[in-house]
Amino acid sequence: MRVGLLTILSLLWAFPAKADDARVNIHSARPFGYFVGDLIRARVEVTTSADATLVAASLPHPGPLSISLDIKAVEIHATMIGAEKRWDLDLVYQNFYVALDARNIEIPGFELRFGDETVPIPAWSVGVAPLREIAPAKQERPEDYLRPDSPAVFASETQPERLAITFGALSILVLGAVGRDRAWPPFQSRRERIFNALARELATKAHGGANAFPDAIQSLHRTIDRANGGALLGEDVCKFLARRPEFASLQPSFDRFYAASRSEFFSEDKADNYGFKELLDFARALARQERAQ
Repeated sequence: MRVGLLTILSLLWAFPAKADDARVNIHSARPFGYFVGDLIRARVEVTTSADATLVAASLPHPGPLSISLDIKAVEIHATMIGAEKRWDLDLVYQNFYVALDARNIEIPGFELRFGDETVPIPAWSVGVAPLREIAPAKQERPEDYLRPDSPAVFASETQPERLAITFGALSILVLGAVGRDRAWPPFQSRRERIFNALARELATKAHGGANAFPDAIQSLHRTIDRANGGALLGEDVCKFLARRPEFASLQPSFDRFYAASRSEFFSEDKADNYGFKELLDFARALARQERAQ
């Protein structure tokens, strides 16, 4: 008889605990002081037997619970504590209840399933508060209920006027500088900066291939002819420099250029000591002297 009783007791001890033995604790970040739009964070701790398995479909799902309460996030974590397992369910609600006074609102309960067993999670409540008081404090005089008028602010127009005049003057100066550079009216009497344009053109053709060098020589000849007012031969360079003294310091470069041009177009022996780089440097030097005037 004793052996049979001991056998029955040992079987009962080995049988896993049911969900009815589960313990539920609810922890809220704070029990009161929530306004409309606030997030309400809570943790539901469910302690079960070590072999209990949570049915994920029984977890709350994010979405509206009522017209004034939503579930924003749901997270679950399991932790072994000795011979038991603790399920930590972190819930984030959002309150949309517009309270007219301080009161409690109920957070609905729900059920969790562990296998075939169900663990009820009871409803709980938090305190909500209005954003402002509805009735002001009692005053002795009726006019005390009104806020005083804000003093009129007079904006000074002196500073904006000064800034407008300053920026207007700067704009005119910049426009004048650009107009002089481009020979716009009334600066059309200034010579056009033809060498400056040529230097930019030649810089884009520096790697143009075999024909780039002869084409560059011809372009520079045409530009010098424009500056001279007619075709300029090598023998007439001194006369040109006498009329345009700003280029007089570049006479050696003129002589080398005309010698290289004769060698390129009128001689079988090409000038090996005069290349595109020296030609481009000569054009840029002409542009610098031109800008200095």
